Amino acid sequence: MSRMGWERPEDWEEQEIYEAGADLRGRLFFMRLLVVVVLGGLLGRVIYLQQTRGTSLELQAADNRTAVLTADAPRGVIFDRNGQPLAENLPQFNVAITLDKLPDDEQDRQAIFERLSLLTGVPITNTIQQEALVVSADPDIVAQTEQLAGLYGAATDETLDLSGVVTELPTSIMNVVETYSFDPFNPQVITSSIPITLARIIEQESVFMPGVSVEVAPLRNYPSGESTAHIIGFMGPIPDLSYVDVLGYERDDRVGLFGLEAAMELELSGEKGERTIEVNSVQREVRQIGLTKPPVPGYNLHLSLDLELQEIATRILESYMVRRRLVPSTRTGFPVDLEIEQGAVVAMDPKTGEILALVSLPSYDNNRFATEIPVEYYQQLARNDYRPLLNNAIAGQYPPGSVFKLVTAAAALQEGIVSPSRQLDAPGAISIANQFAPNDIGRAQQFVCWIWQQIVTDPETGLTERGSHGPTDVYDAISKSCDIYFYKVNGGFQSDDGREVVDAIGNQRLKRYANEFGLGLVQGIELPAEAPGNMPDADWKQRTYAEPWSTGDDYNTAIGQGYVLATPLQIANMTAVVANGGFLYRPSIIHHMTDDEGNIVIQREGDLPIFAAPGENGIPILKDISGNLIDPSTVDINIQFDEDGNYIRPPDLLNSVNVDQQYLDVIAEGMRRVNLAGGTGSGWPELFEVGTNADGEPERVYWLDTWGIATGGKSGTAEFCDNIAIERDWCATDGGIQPSHAWFTAYAPFDDPEIVVAAFMYNAEEGSQWAGPVVIDVMKAYFGVGTFETLAP
Repeated sequence: MSRMGWERPEDWEEQEIYEAGADLRGRLFFMRLLVVVVLGGLLGRVIYLQQTRGTSLELQAADNRTAVLTADAPRGVIFDRNGQPLAENLPQFNVAITLDKLPDDEQDRQAIFERLSLLTGVPITNTIQQEALVVSADPDIVAQTEQLAGLYGAATDETLDLSGVVTELPTSIMNVVETYSFDPFNPQVITSSIPITLARIIEQESVFMPGVSVEVAPLRNYPSGESTAHIIGFMGPIPDLSYVDVLGYERDDRVGLFGLEAAMELELSGEKGERTIEVNSVQREVRQIGLTKPPVPGYNLHLSLDLELQEIATRILESYMVRRRLVPSTRTGFPVDLEIEQGAVVAMDPKTGEILALVSLPSYDNNRFATEIPVEYYQQLARNDYRPLLNNAIAGQYPPGSVFKLVTAAAALQEGIVSPSRQLDAPGAISIANQFAPNDIGRAQQFVCWIWQQIVTDPETGLTERGSHGPTDVYDAISKSCDIYFYKVNGGFQSDDGREVVDAIGNQRLKRYANEFGLGLVQGIELPAEAPGNMPDADWKQRTYAEPWSTGDDYNTAIGQGYVLATPLQIANMTAVVANGGFLYRPSIIHHMTDDEGNIVIQREGDLPIFAAPGENGIPILKDISGNLIDPSTVDINIQFDEDGNYIRPPDLLNSVNVDQQYLDVIAEGMRRVNLAGGTGSGWPELFEVGTNADGEPERVYWLDTWGIATGGKSGTAEFCDNIAIERDWCATDGGIQPSHAWFTAYAPFDDPEIVVAAFMYNAEEGSQWAGPVVIDVMKAYFGVGTFETLAP
């Protein structure tokens, strides 16, 4: 039934209004609910942001509106023992751009780049040209080089350039802009070491080139150049990103790469200064926040090195290397032009281990690395067979030859193999039976002494025979460098008639003594790349060659041949052990460090440094890193100054040798006789002065005896057959005489030693003839006696 018949029209309208209102109320309810939900969500988000992430967001906001600008610290200066600068900082004018200060307008920015390029010669961009060079190169070699660069984390373009595959074009302005876009507030260098006249022009025009500036930066200069290059080293770009990620360096920083510059990088570099600024939304500086943190200068290094002695020793060594090339070979007898391209001299104080001179030839000019790595020059050095970049005085490993006999003598005496007075028969040669065929005389191995090469003619009979030393005690064995004596005491010997029986020191015991004398181990000088040498034993030979140790190995080892290798530094320190009475000190080239106020810096392992200055009554004034005074009685370090306020560096004792003093005295006396008539250090004109005796007759006065300075020494002529000798076909393949190095080591004065000098000359043959004069002339320079200027070729 229809509603129209039962309800009035007015009721219909009211009902429709009611229904419409109900629908509207429902919609309003859902709208209110939605508003509540949204507001609740926003409120929850606000609470989350404020309570949970408030701190981190506040830090992010602070980071967005602040920036930290850094200032380099002055690098520490390096001095010799007398205060002569060996590495210093000179002003260098660099052109830089600060991205934050460049104009925003692209045309204005381009105009600045064009003017800057015209003034400095730095291209605006070279990306296309660089890519063209890469495309034109061999793709396989490029791919391999890129793979190696990625493997070692090196820059691809630089690696391609250093390997000679693709030349790296000079840095462009746009390359600097793109590389340092992450750091818009610090000046970024586009070219360095510009002339001061150009610096003035750019500084004047910088008014019209916003963002461009001339920055004065320190340029590392090495006044002593090649004579100390291996010691001081040089600086260059950071070699890998660990400097940035771990040590906090910046990408454009320069760090030490060689020598003390590398070994003492953290001490020399100091601590950067900082300045915090506030920036606006377009990263423009608004104001400075807080105080500026000034940079902390690096520590200064004061070396034990005597620059004057270093330079004289270098000239002396160079002079004898030149002389040696002009003298016929004693090995072949023919006037061959010997390659004498490598040598070393080490002078040290035997009582402290302090290095007085450390010469390595060939050398290089470290000043050429002051602003960049000159690729062509670096490659020339790196490809040289004689390794100019390597400090051969500490890293060159060579057979020591007869200078090693001092160790064998010490072991033989201490172990009771011989007494000082016992004489052993020393013919020119002896034979030992083959261990696998002892009764086969044809398979016996002959071991000869150097004197065996000499042919002696009997004046009465005219008969000739090989040279020999005859009955020999340890004094003569050292002074005459008798190989047979040392063969017997190390490897053992029994004569055919049984009258002479000599027990063997043996390999293991000899190795122990060699280690005590500092051979076969790294001694810890403050320079990088120190080599350990090699003191072999049976296990080493088995691992290396898969062969057993033999008596022949004992014989060779006894005279510093076979597999024995040593550095010139080790030979010098071995000699110092005899000179000082049995103490092996850590060789040191750094006497002390000072801060920018001249205080002595005392570094402590695992703790902060302390700073010392001379005080009254011999009591030092000590301060901590914050400048607070420290009670000296609370510091477990012996800090002393002399009466003039000079710091007394305590020697660092590595060990005392297990050899009685009486036996060290015996060895020392043998070394004294080396430098007297009849010893191996007396036979050449450079090793003696000709005077007159009481009867007015000519008389030879050996070494420094003319000036009342007694010496002790030991010569060495060490056969070798290394890679250089093999490539040049020097090695004897028919059992003949091998090429040999020249060694000599000595100390003086004999009774109260002040200096040890060891000299090495690669391929120079006779040690006493060529290395001996180097040693004596370095000693003359040290004591200020005699002349050596005439040695110049």
